[in-house]
Amino acid sequence: MRALNEGRHIRRRLEARRRGCPRSDLGRPPGVRAWPVVVTCLGVAVAPSMVAGQQVDTELYGNFRYSANAAADGSTSWAAMANNASRLGVRGSVEGGGLTARMDLQTGVDVDGGADGAFTQRYYFVELSGGFGAVAVGRRSTTYKMAGLRLDPFYDTSTISVAGTVPAGGLFAGASFGLSNLTNGFADATVEYTTPQVGGLSVNAAAQVDPASDHDLSAGLVFRRAGVEFGFQHYEARGTRWAQTAGVDAAQRIHASYGNGGRWTLGGSAERVTADAGGENRYLYAVGTMRVVPSVTLVAAAGDVGGEGGLAPVAGTGIHAGVFLDLLPQVRLHALYSHLEADSGPAIRNAALGLSYGFTLAGDR
Repeated sequence: MRALNEGRHIRRRLEARRRGCPRSDLGRPPGVRAWPVVVTCLGVAVAPSMVAGQQVDTELYGNFRYSANAAADGSTSWAAMANNASRLGVRGSVEGGGLTARMDLQTGVDVDGGADGAFTQRYYFVELSGGFGAVAVGRRSTTYKMAGLRLDPFYDTSTISVAGTVPAGGLFAGASFGLSNLTNGFADATVEYTTPQVGGLSVNAAAQVDPASDHDLSAGLVFRRAGVEFGFQHYEARGTRWAQTAGVDAAQRIHASYGNGGRWTLGGSAERVTADAGGENRYLYAVGTMRVVPSVTLVAAAGDVGGEGGLAPVAGTGIHAGVFLDLLPQVRLHALYSHLEADSGPAIRNAALGLSYGFTLAGDR
């Protein structure tokens, strides 16, 4: 019996070594167990038989984002520290048989002791993609929002916001002035389908499912090829699944951008947002970036907001300018200045110094 046990132990050692278990745990005699390692090695040994031919990846990730600000509203000025949407999340994917399934769960992190607790809700969804396209379900950014977010290099910094505000402390994040509030937030109960690209063109459609059958509906198309992106998005706001649609009846966005091999980019967005009560607001945003050296990028943007829909807290023209320095592969510093000339009321401005530090702790099998 002892010889049989020793033979089994030798086979287990060889199998564990082949699968990459730590060598320090291979010399233990039968009956002497280090439970954490035994579980890990068993997991490594068993997993391939359960997901044969598949690649499984999982990672914990996060981004610390913080800034110091010197803000002013007319003749009133102040200094403020701001949390620019620091976050923590877990995401994973599995590939096999021509399909890819992925999930992403992200929470906001309070990095300066606010009263809302350590964590705040952001998004969570599951997506299945393959030759048929991609289907996603959960709480997530809408395609309408993402068309604007991709253009905005100042997103989640302390530049003047879509509402014409500047930091006063605590959480301050989102899109820049010149984009609508529909470039912010996350929509609940989303079911979205995106077609495969054909000749660079893909089509998307989504619904935000509402218990009262007042479902939000959206659709659009995007063309991407050789650094060019051009698209149109339409959103019908009927329910309450996306907080940013309060007071909104419908919205349309045309967007375009061009990138020259990572050296410079140009882009713009034009939106028309119609109010439930009648009337509409228009939003125009143009942006350019230039990478002067591998670690330094200069950015400038301008936005104009007008109309009589009552959806824009401030109408006027704003400018945003900044320099981004990649200090380390995961660390970025930035210096920003933004100024808003309101159609009525005082000028608003802010100067900010910010830091972002991103990390990932990845595992695969």
